[in-house]
Amino acid sequence: MTGRWDVVVTGAGPAGSATAAFLAESGLRVLLIERAAFPRPKPCAEYLSPEAGRVLERLGVLDEVARGAARLTGMQVVSPGGTVFVGRFRAVVNAVPFRPWGLALPRERLDAILAAAAAARGATFRERTLLESFSASPSGVEVRVRSGRTRETVRAALLVGADGLHSRVAQALGVARRSGRTRTAFVARAYGVADMGDVGEMHVVAGGYVGLADVGGGLTNIAAVVDRRAMPPGPDVRARLEALLDRVPAVRRRMAGARIVTPVQAVGPFGRHTVRATGDAVALAGDAADFFDPFTGEGIYAALRGAELLAPRVRDAVDRGALRAADLADYDRDRRRVFTPKWWLERAIGAVVTRPALLDHVAARLARRPALADLLVGATGDFVPPRHLLRASVAWRLVA
Repeated sequence: MTGRWDVVVTGAGPAGSATAAFLAESGLRVLLIERAAFPRPKPCAEYLSPEAGRVLERLGVLDEVARGAARLTGMQVVSPGGTVFVGRFRAVVNAVPFRPWGLALPRERLDAILAAAAAARGATFRERTLLESFSASPSGVEVRVRSGRTRETVRAALLVGADGLHSRVAQALGVARRSGRTRTAFVARAYGVADMGDVGEMHVVAGGYVGLADVGGGLTNIAAVVDRRAMPPGPDVRARLEALLDRVPAVRRRMAGARIVTPVQAVGPFGRHTVRATGDAVALAGDAADFFDPFTGEGIYAALRGAELLAPRVRDAVDRGALRAADLADYDRDRRRVFTPKWWLERAIGAVVTRPALLDHVAARLARRPALADLLVGATGDFVPPRHLLRASVAWRLVA
């Protein structure tokens, strides 16, 4: 690895691998490092919204990702009082999904496909390689990495931190902040969950929710998200997941003949954002830049879309040798332009979900108005502009 690189990307999740792929495709010398060895498990809802397919096609991997993945044609929400509404991924308010389905598949498979796509475009991919620290200035960055017992310093024009929710790069920049509700997720896969259909499911209870999604091969992703103040006691993460499932009798009944076949993983706490996603010779991508509540199901899409936004800005900065934070500020502006409406929608949905009586009321309205449910699910599926839902007239139809 010794030598001069244009860009070092740390973290080979969707954000890091997609960024590396786009940058290598543009002719830059890219080093992509990952602390784990592939395939590696990742606590995640493992769902890709319909619009994520557009970025996957641009990367040339949509067919490979879709092969063996489950296709989800919409989302179902069950309120605390048991009211059910379903929204489908279909054309609404002149917005058409890239495909009329989202995808769900194990992250081990998705991440390996994306890392291979980066390598195929010319990026150098190194597993079992940990970023220990870095020094950045307007003239470039020195990245200190460790692989086994071997330590070395890698020099590059720019570092991309795509190293997840607890990003070392974001922490070193001093831009990470805690805000909002503090939540933790417990994630596993189970075989044989009864009555799984072609929609993702969200079962909301006081203090959290349980998500279910078919991920192919008879497996179901189970993600239980809970506010820290409502956390059940338990000796380990498996016991806590089981306790959370007990709070949703409808899900527990469907798991009577099922078995959990992967280790239970915990991730959190959520409730994190960054004040900016850039610094001198440094940029952040994916969960390192901002973490999205799993209820809106957009984390992987945001990672892929963020890579699309970041790559041309990095290419331009490297070409011009303009590596100050101010030179990279267009990336921050791009992110605000693209993601701010969804952030507002996420907050609005969160305000409803955390109020059981209000959610019961809204769910009843949506159950009677399928077109409005489609509008909501289209916005969470990233192809309907959130402004359509944030209008006062739509809010009135939901609550009046």
